[in-house]
Amino acid sequence: MADKKRSYAPTPRRRSSSVVRREFRRRVSGKPTSDRTAWSITRYAGRTLGRVISLTLIILLIAAFLIGGIGGGMLVGYILTAEPVATDHIRNTNETTRIVDANGSEIAILTGSQNINREYISLARVRDTHLIDAFMAIEDERYEDHIGIDPRRIGSAVLSMLVNGGTPTHGGSTITQQTVKLISGESQRSAQRKIQEWYNAVRLEQEKSKDEILELYLNLVPMGNSYVGIQAAAQAYFAKDAADLSLAECAFLAGVPNRPSTYNPLTETGRRNALRRMRIVLGKMHELEMISDEAYQDALNTELVFRQTPQEVSATQVNSYFVDYVIKQVQNDLMERRGYTEQMASIAVYNYGLRIETTMDQKVQSEIEKTFLDQSLFATDPAALADYPERPNGSIAIIDNLNNPGQIKGLVGGYGRKEGNLVLNRAVDSKRQPGSSIKPLVVYGPSLDTGRITPASIFTDMAMYLDPDNPTTPYPKNSYTGFRGNMTVYEALVRSVNTIAAHIYVNVIGNETALQYVDDVGITLGAMDVNASVALGGLTYGVSTLEMAGAYSTFANDGLFTEPYAYTRVLDIEGRILLENRPVFKQVYKPETAFVISHILEDVIKSPMGTARRLTEAAASETSFAGKTGTTNDNRDKWFCGYSPYYTAAVWYGYDNRLGPISVPSDDSQNAMRIWQDAMMRIHQGLEPLQFERPESVESKTICTVSGQIATEYCPTRRTEYFIPGVVMNPSDSCALHKPEPTPAPTPVVSETDPAAGGGENNAPDQPAG
Repeated sequence: MADKKRSYAPTPRRRSSSVVRREFRRRVSGKPTSDRTAWSITRYAGRTLGRVISLTLIILLIAAFLIGGIGGGMLVGYILTAEPVATDHIRNTNETTRIVDANGSEIAILTGSQNINREYISLARVRDTHLIDAFMAIEDERYEDHIGIDPRRIGSAVLSMLVNGGTPTHGGSTITQQTVKLISGESQRSAQRKIQEWYNAVRLEQEKSKDEILELYLNLVPMGNSYVGIQAAAQAYFAKDAADLSLAECAFLAGVPNRPSTYNPLTETGRRNALRRMRIVLGKMHELEMISDEAYQDALNTELVFRQTPQEVSATQVNSYFVDYVIKQVQNDLMERRGYTEQMASIAVYNYGLRIETTMDQKVQSEIEKTFLDQSLFATDPAALADYPERPNGSIAIIDNLNNPGQIKGLVGGYGRKEGNLVLNRAVDSKRQPGSSIKPLVVYGPSLDTGRITPASIFTDMAMYLDPDNPTTPYPKNSYTGFRGNMTVYEALVRSVNTIAAHIYVNVIGNETALQYVDDVGITLGAMDVNASVALGGLTYGVSTLEMAGAYSTFANDGLFTEPYAYTRVLDIEGRILLENRPVFKQVYKPETAFVISHILEDVIKSPMGTARRLTEAAASETSFAGKTGTTNDNRDKWFCGYSPYYTAAVWYGYDNRLGPISVPSDDSQNAMRIWQDAMMRIHQGLEPLQFERPESVESKTICTVSGQIATEYCPTRRTEYFIPGVVMNPSDSCALHKPEPTPAPTPVVSETDPAAGGGENNAPDQPAG
């Protein structure tokens, strides 16, 4: 700030430039004046007396605690544990934050308009208004004189509380104390909080000038309806800059922070309350000789002109779902890694002049947005959905596998054109049941990796009773009627057989091991997720589209998992690194396991019995694609999660169910797969064909699909499977089920008289036939 730090030594000193400027404005604006020399002496004496009173009260307070025995220790403990006020996080700047893609091209700018609408304004820009006087008059009339706390105001508030039966007519907090609370975000009411607040207020006055503190306060003060600071409020309520506000408008705004909901200018009752509050503010300003009699009367008679239409909280530019997600991630990381409060994090993102370097690939983002504008992919027969209470929706998340594993390259959180910022982002905000798309993550992946099954292991599709709450009722059921008997693990996964998946989960891999694997790929399940329904995607809380994409990317990356991330670095206005994401990889599956399960999931798409066999474009591609379908009970959620060597994509399709559960119509049952295929074909266009790379240690064997053993020439159905080396259960013996047909014995030639022909009279009548 231009003004130097004020000194509070007891020796006489020159008045600050801000005080001189305000006096000059009073003189040229017709405000009442007085003998400044006498007033200055009185003011100096008052300040000195105020400090003496403050110190005396503090000493008395300390003494009271000491007399109380443990009170002294508590007081010292409160002060020692007081968190410092992080004013360095607030910049007196209005610099635009710029968000760039992975190549450094600008994709969004943030100028301060957000869901918490705030625009920073310097104190210098509002010096020629009555804003400073209005706020000081009603909030802290002795602001220029105290040391951060005002004993007279504290005492007055206590007396007011006693007189009014426990409800004070005004608070005891100074502007400095309020600034401390706004920066710290602390709202808890307790003796400890109050003492720490007093201590931090005094400390803040030692570190910052009065003008610097006042500027922070005017930019942090809540002004109702998600507006923060005087500039956002001036734009929202009067459609003008704070520097252009009239006396009456300044008094009106100064009255709002006391109770923003009571004095809400956007409601009829709130506006009437706020106008009455404005008259109180004007009266206080007149009482303190901040305004003249004439100015006071003119302001009372001024008819305020309010903004006709409420200001949109979101920015004029509608950002992509990806940008929305990045903004939230940066805010969260500022709080978690840098200790910012929620309010401070929002202010930093929108007003700190940051450079946010994201992982977005603009081509990928653009192409998947085109997919989500294609009505034919979301409603096979739109007319049939005319009477539905809501339209179908969906989400997609794309993660890089090849160049920068873990980087999110594209994200769409809803069908159709996005119409606002920070709206519901279904790719990250919505948790839905994953259905059978969870099977590779909780059943087959862990079981293969631990060597408890192989692709050739034989299990029986039959009636099972795995519901502990209903032990006599067959559970689970398959998507088809009846049962298919014995089949290999390969076929059970390709066909998505529920009975076998549930059996393996309960009796082979076990809940504890399965949940450890799924936790290792970024999906946290609830404490109640402990029975067979987990194998079928029946989870307590569900999963997000991004979580499923991150989990599936583990298979595409040789069994390595890293938390998906949307930005690489955040730089402050000086170019210093504020946040940085460096991926940390964990080997969840062996590379051999990742390849084996990818090989099976390829046939979910390519095999005639695969549940995604209708994805003909993906099946015909020279690039390898693998994936798994998912459907929940009553067809409320449809999924397809899949990947190539280039990208992993997870797609959810269904309804938000805001008014009640809605099942996906049968005509639209394939839409999740169709959306996935359309998006993947778009983003792979022009890329060199790639296949999943087989580790050298992986073994291949041709097995009998009926017995699961090494196929012989006599086995009727055979296929080549891949096996993880060193697994005891890998087939090693030739199929014993299918053997060569025995050679029939030659028919002997017998004479007519030979008794052995059975045609003679001497046949034993009761001899059984041979």
